[in-house]
Amino acid sequence: MCQNHPHTGTAIELVAVNRFQSYDVSLGSIARVCPSRFQYLKLSEAADVLSDNPRQTLEEMKGDEALTHWLFGMGRRRAVFVCCLLFLALLIPATLVIRSDSSNGAAGPDSGTPDEPAAEVVKVRRGDIKKTLLLDGELRAVSSRTIFSSTSEEAKITYLPPEGSIVKTGERVVELDNTAILTRITDIEERIIAAENDIDRTRSQHEGALRDMEVVLSNLWLAYEQSKLDVNVPTSVVPRRKYQENQLAFDKGKTEYDNQLAKIEQKKKEQAAELQVKVIEKDKLGVRLNQIKANLASMTLTAPADGMVIYGEHWMERRKIQVGDMVWGGFPLVRLPDLKQMEVLAQVNEVDGPRLSIGQKGQVRLDSYPDIEITGSVKSIAQTAIKASWMAKAKVFLVVIALDMTVVEIMKPGMSAQVTLAISDQPAQLLVPRSAVQFEEGSAQVMRLEGETNRRPVAVTVLSADPFYYAVADDGTIKQGDRILSRWAREE
Repeated sequence: MCQNHPHTGTAIELVAVNRFQSYDVSLGSIARVCPSRFQYLKLSEAADVLSDNPRQTLEEMKGDEALTHWLFGMGRRRAVFVCCLLFLALLIPATLVIRSDSSNGAAGPDSGTPDEPAAEVVKVRRGDIKKTLLLDGELRAVSSRTIFSSTSEEAKITYLPPEGSIVKTGERVVELDNTAILTRITDIEERIIAAENDIDRTRSQHEGALRDMEVVLSNLWLAYEQSKLDVNVPTSVVPRRKYQENQLAFDKGKTEYDNQLAKIEQKKKEQAAELQVKVIEKDKLGVRLNQIKANLASMTLTAPADGMVIYGEHWMERRKIQVGDMVWGGFPLVRLPDLKQMEVLAQVNEVDGPRLSIGQKGQVRLDSYPDIEITGSVKSIAQTAIKASWMAKAKVFLVVIALDMTVVEIMKPGMSAQVTLAISDQPAQLLVPRSAVQFEEGSAQVMRLEGETNRRPVAVTVLSADPFYYAVADDGTIKQGDRILSRWAREE
């Protein structure tokens, strides 16, 4: 229906629109061009009007003088500009839909997808597949000094420097509790003094006893000397009975005197032996005192050389020692490794152990510094296998890797390291890229190009592989120089 505007007299055709059920208005359905005046309706603003009151029809709007004045108040240029914008807004989505449909329709098994680049043609070549063996290990010093406890009895650790600290020669590294030793030293010193007093008292007693025996000996000596005089009196001077009595007195005096001398000599030996026992007891106490004093000196251990402090292992509790632990003589307390030259102690499974040999080259990377690669070689291989850990069942061989270079600034004992060893060098084999091989139902195939356009899948036997290539059997199915696709085209 066309209607003249009351102010401008311009004719416009209004299209009746049914009431909206979904409240979505197609802009192309609510405006048309009036043939008589070629006056365009601003579709976007008309849609806004309708969206404010979607249940209102255009027929009801025809009586609205304000709306009619607004519609015909637009200039021709503004109407043309709005229509151009509308045309572009409808054209861009349509173009995208057409492109998407055309690209999906044109995609085939040989054309690839946007995410998959087109397959290239490569040639089968000969080369080497190097197999490597990865070993886990840790750094340790080539030379290291271990400080052991030298005390003869149990002692408690009272001081340890921080682990990892650097100590100089002569600095204190371990100190043990010496309270019990000091107490024992005092006790033994008191016992030594008591033993010395006992020796002196015994000597005095011995001297007194000998003096008493010597007094008796003196009396016997006088009687003996008197009997010697009497016995020399001839029988002509004294009666015969008296002469015989003098002879008996002489014999008796001589016997008693000799016996007393023997008793004195025996007493002296007994006293000397008794005194010697007491002196020996005292000397034992002196030796014990010296041992305890030596233990007192061993309570403080110093560094024999410069190095880094590494705590020893507490074998009973499976941890490192700490302050407060009880230790005894021969217990390893601290290690002082020399950081100037390091090596790697690694473990290799007993299955792979026979594949290693002395002098075998390898590369070492530290877990803390993976960008630094250090070359080395196998220095030694243990002759017997041991358990990987105290609870593990697997057996391993210990392998020592000598490093060609030691980076003192970053290398510390105990750091984790990974060793890469080339265990075998195969002769030249036929190599194909890993992406060129497709596995289907347990069979490996490559796509060989025959002529310019013909393609034929060929079954191959994979012998070994590395991260980039497969080594295939040289059984005549493919040969060096054959052209194959670098990757299989994805099927629809």
